[in-house]
Amino acid sequence: MAEHPSEGPRHPQYRSPRARRRAVVGLVVAFIFVAVMTGLFYQTTQSGLAPESGVVHLAGLTAPVKVIRDTAGVPHIYAQNRLDLARALGYTQAQDRLFQLEMRRRLAEGRLAEVFGADLVESDYVYRLFDPEKFARDSVATYPPEMRAQVDAFVGGINAYIDGHQHSLEPAFRLLGIKPAHYTAEDLEAGALTIATLLGYNATEESVYINLAPKMAPSEIAALMPVYPSLPLEAPPPEATAVFGGTKLSDYLPSGFALAPGFAHIGHMGIPASNNWVVDGTKSMSGKPMLASDPHLPQSIPSIWYEAVLVTPDGFTSGAMAAGSPAVAIGTNGHVAWGVTSVCADVMDLSLEHLSADGKNYEFQGKWLPLERREVTIHVRDASDVTRTIVSTRHGPIVSDVLAREDNPLSGVKVRGNYGLSMRFAGLTPGPSAASGFGSATARTGKELVEAYRTFTTTPLNLVWGDDSGNIGWHIVGAIPNRTGFDGKYPTAGFTGNFEWNGMIPFDSLPHTENPPSHFIVTANNRLADVPWNGSWIAPWRFDRISDLIRARDKMTADDFKSIQRDRVSIFALKLRDALVQAGDGGDEDVRWALGEIRAWDGAMTANSRPAAIVAATEVTMARRVFKPLLGDNYKSFMLSEDDGTYPASEDMIVRPASPLWPGGAGAESATLRASLKDSLALLAQRLGNDRDKWKWGAMETIEFAHPLGERGGVLGWYFNRGPYPTEGGRHTVNNSWFDLGDESAQFKVKQISSYRFITDLADPQGTLGMNHSGESDHPASHHYDDMIGPWSRGEYHALDPSYTHAQSSAEAELELVPR
Repeated sequence: MAEHPSEGPRHPQYRSPRARRRAVVGLVVAFIFVAVMTGLFYQTTQSGLAPESGVVHLAGLTAPVKVIRDTAGVPHIYAQNRLDLARALGYTQAQDRLFQLEMRRRLAEGRLAEVFGADLVESDYVYRLFDPEKFARDSVATYPPEMRAQVDAFVGGINAYIDGHQHSLEPAFRLLGIKPAHYTAEDLEAGALTIATLLGYNATEESVYINLAPKMAPSEIAALMPVYPSLPLEAPPPEATAVFGGTKLSDYLPSGFALAPGFAHIGHMGIPASNNWVVDGTKSMSGKPMLASDPHLPQSIPSIWYEAVLVTPDGFTSGAMAAGSPAVAIGTNGHVAWGVTSVCADVMDLSLEHLSADGKNYEFQGKWLPLERREVTIHVRDASDVTRTIVSTRHGPIVSDVLAREDNPLSGVKVRGNYGLSMRFAGLTPGPSAASGFGSATARTGKELVEAYRTFTTTPLNLVWGDDSGNIGWHIVGAIPNRTGFDGKYPTAGFTGNFEWNGMIPFDSLPHTENPPSHFIVTANNRLADVPWNGSWIAPWRFDRISDLIRARDKMTADDFKSIQRDRVSIFALKLRDALVQAGDGGDEDVRWALGEIRAWDGAMTANSRPAAIVAATEVTMARRVFKPLLGDNYKSFMLSEDDGTYPASEDMIVRPASPLWPGGAGAESATLRASLKDSLALLAQRLGNDRDKWKWGAMETIEFAHPLGERGGVLGWYFNRGPYPTEGGRHTVNNSWFDLGDESAQFKVKQISSYRFITDLADPQGTLGMNHSGESDHPASHHYDDMIGPWSRGEYHALDPSYTHAQSSAEAELELVPR
């Protein structure tokens, strides 16, 4: 090929020997730099990966303990006694989840700002309101001697690991520049406070009411705040309307309000829901009770759950516990099997307090009583300490300063003049809640299991159980306020003294049953009994679906239980579909096309389903079309309450005849439904493009597993987070994938899942099955950091067989813990 005229002939470029040496040196330096940086990256990211095989001398042991990890990384721990077992469990939890334990402790004790900076001050302050140190001390003081010995052994195992690895901590510690301190029994109970707060309800709903009260009629508020599909709409009582809805309100409440970031971070986490069920021997192929449990909680990496198989000569326990706890919350010991769900009871009350002008006293029944004052100092990374004074009445801390902040969308209240709002929280009832499950390990009957949970005194749970004698049962356990003359749904005037708690409902008076004639028991956060107290119950869509599937089968097997846990049919979506079909197309061609798509749909929220995408999008657009004109500036705040911890008005409108919320009245229901369906097509086009063949539910709904250090994305997000992935299921499917209706930035992003799945047959406890949703380790370099995401998403399970033979045959690693 001819040279370009302007270039002239090409000649080899001459370089002097010095230039060549410089080039070689430059390449060598670059190579060394890359090698050093690669080595540093490898050293940093691999740091803290403690050997899972070998021999470790562990102080406090009385005999050797064998820890065999299976291919899922689940430890099978074989000890000669329960104290050695607890110590070894503490060691393995620290080995797998030390950073998670540190973060959970800091969250509960209000010490996150120390490591994350000023953004976490408000979150820390909210937890400090509850005085976690006092709660923890008072709870530990209730431990009986045997429980205290086991807890001390457990935290001793954690501390032994900490002592041996201060110089080889995992990357998260290095990035934050911190080292873990010794764990204590008090840390254990403070950690229980994080779960209690997550499962607490109603404070947000009450704050929404206070905002709406001066602007809307009681009948409208009743429709906006339904309690349950089968219950009549409940208007605010005259006492609440007189205080919060009357002219007197202008003395101390302005029109706008917002809630603080810390409170929002706690509150806006999805509905902590769950399923569990048990069938007796007449409905199982084996002739013995079978039990399943799958708690629904916000997805995370690492998971909140830690799996283990724990064995001593007197028995075994297999299942899952909350990381940082020594007691199996969902599991079996071969004699008894148990699972838990949230009762969704109302355990929080807001009370209006009348304060003295000098801020030193508060009124109660016409008398002035001294306010309790407590000063707290929050240490803040790279900033000055923040010192605040927490003021409390007999009803709890004054939360007005939290509620008054204007930099958060979640509903709250700003109080003027000499008034404040206090919060009562039953989850602060002292007791050995974090360790109550110890008794489940040695229970031999359902009655003994229930008795072991008598000491559980925090936010209530549905305990469902079966035993190898053939019995099945359900018992609510935990603290529910014993209210007289009011049910707790709406806020009260605390200064009158007419709305007091008479302690907690006695344990034996909590709803319970054994061996029902149906031969099965299901709980799914629904209203299970005709109780006088309020609850933020979930509508019975999952409960009905599970019950229908159990009734449809005669003799059930583990495969049947697997099928139910993987079920993706939404009963509510079918009810919405039927309402849309009944509304007709109104002559609109697009609506006619959409109705043709959904009319024969079976309600399955599967990844490839176009009808599922259309109906789910209609849930969003209908809520916007109904509530935005009605509520105006309060729309976003109200929708957050719709998305978190309550039976939403957007569902009640579909199932309650002639709801007064339809724009234009109940007669305009069809027009609103048609318009919402048309809106959904525009939403789908905006999200997925105009090619309707690409409109699939899996393309709309995605899931991401976020680590605390990866929440802001960037390089840390790349390293610590996993996803996003397409997913299946929906807000009301048994295989749960909860997403928001109101928060546009989070719409169709899953924020709550079936976080753990458990199945056991008391005829074959060796065949017990489990599946966590992320992995057993919190170390990103471990292959057990995320190895369960795939199997979990595919609906697979792994064995939790306690036999030593099985453990050895499936062993990935063996660790010998020997006395020091």
